Amino acid sequence: MKQAIAGLRHHTLVAALLFVLLLVLLYNLGGWGLVETSEARYAEISREMLLSGDWMHPRLLGIHHFHKPPITYTISAAGMGLFGVNEFGVRFFLQLSLLGQALMVYLIGQELFQSRKMALTALIIYVTLPAVLIAARNLTTDSFLATFELLAIWAWMRYKPSKKPAWLYLFYLALALAFLTKGPVGLIFPVLVVIGYRVKGASGYLSLVHHLLAFSLFLVLSASWYVYLMWQDRQFVDYFLLNHIVKRYTSPETFGRSEPWWFYLAFIPVLSLPWSAVLLLHLPALRKLLPEHKRLFVLWLLIPLLFFSLSSSKLILYVLPMLAGIALLISWLVYQLTARDLRIIARVTFVYLGLVVLSLILLRFLPLGFTVPLPLVLFAVLMLGVIYLLWRYMQQGIQQVVAAVLAFTVFLIPFSTHLLGANAEQMNSSKAVADLIREENLQGRTIIVYDRLLPSLAFALNKDIVSVSDQHHSLKRETQFETGDAWRNHLLRIQDRQDSARLREMLGGQAVLVSKRELPANRNWLRSQLTHSRQVGVWMVYY
Repeated sequence: MKQAIAGLRHHTLVAALLFVLLLVLLYNLGGWGLVETSEARYAEISREMLLSGDWMHPRLLGIHHFHKPPITYTISAAGMGLFGVNEFGVRFFLQLSLLGQALMVYLIGQELFQSRKMALTALIIYVTLPAVLIAARNLTTDSFLATFELLAIWAWMRYKPSKKPAWLYLFYLALALAFLTKGPVGLIFPVLVVIGYRVKGASGYLSLVHHLLAFSLFLVLSASWYVYLMWQDRQFVDYFLLNHIVKRYTSPETFGRSEPWWFYLAFIPVLSLPWSAVLLLHLPALRKLLPEHKRLFVLWLLIPLLFFSLSSSKLILYVLPMLAGIALLISWLVYQLTARDLRIIARVTFVYLGLVVLSLILLRFLPLGFTVPLPLVLFAVLMLGVIYLLWRYMQQGIQQVVAAVLAFTVFLIPFSTHLLGANAEQMNSSKAVADLIREENLQGRTIIVYDRLLPSLAFALNKDIVSVSDQHHSLKRETQFETGDAWRNHLLRIQDRQDSARLREMLGGQAVLVSKRELPANRNWLRSQLTHSRQVGVWMVYY
């Protein structure tokens, strides 16, 4: 009875923690504009999908965009369906995905370690990792992908000891959703965990029929969108297999995300502070891991690290599921350390957090180009005070360290929303341009953007815009899948005589021209019929 009551209290604590995190994550969620390029691109595709009702053919600024399957766009469009076409709506389900990942880390921790306190510690470590928070505040596929991958891992861990078919079906369903979020790369982490996970004393047997049915479910769901498009157009066979699998992995020029081989070795520790320091300074303690856990974490962490390091296309969020494994490993590790080790960790952690908060305060007074409103400075001072109180009055140990980092994160999230909102230009957002267009009552005019792909402006205005391609690489669009000429209403190539004539006609009517910095001297004819101009940060607006 006592054990049941203790378990209920623990689950209540987890639920309360997740609820508080949800409130913090939703606070001022629409307080800053979309960030170019990735977030703005995903958001604008979702907006166009919602308005068109075409859920199978993603479009970016009026032109088909098949770089990713539609799951992320569909989820984001659903958020806008609930809350309107705005930053809050498009980011809403992204916050729920972070909570889903946190819950999965907790449940996986329980399965692995059979310890509620280790599982809860792993949850808190995970949600306080900087890279994880970045993934939940910047719309891409990676946060949703990590949620489905962790769901698949947890389902497999539940299936292995019991052999209950429901868990096997859930595993393959989550695997299919991961595939429909980002393609074959979504299988890497779950499959490696399947290979590495062993359960002592597992009993039971599941018939071959269930295995075949569950795997068939995966094949049908995961391949559905790809097969549908390839059935419509044979070009998609080479497009998906060659461009988005082989070239993405082997050719650094294909998507412009080339980084050195040591990219992840350098940035994973930096974007996992302060927890990565705990792990790196106590690596010898990992020898105490059970053999089955050693095998699992080698396959969860080291093999993907090698795989993604060899890839020509690198972004830190590609390895988001690896951070869940790191959180679980650190959670186990801190309970193996001595009281002396924990005292040292506490001191270093509190010094680190204090220095970070002080640097946030100093942002207002240093000539770094950041605007920090006075209320944010006072908020940071409050944050520093809370950290000091935890150091001064809370009993030393891992709970003190976890509480301090969690408190810091709970304060940092709302602080960051206002900091981003006050520094739109530094964040590469066009929200200020959209605000100017609305202030001048120009949103009814044709909006033309010169030589830049600017989906954030189309999203902010909730309006289709016209892109004018001159030399910039971002406007080399994939038009091979267009079946008509409607796309030409969205993209004009200035070197094309017919497009140039149409552009002159548009500019002669009611139009707004947006250019990054001043127009080149040989393109000043574009503004000849526009009598007014305003500068907004790096953007020039002619009307």
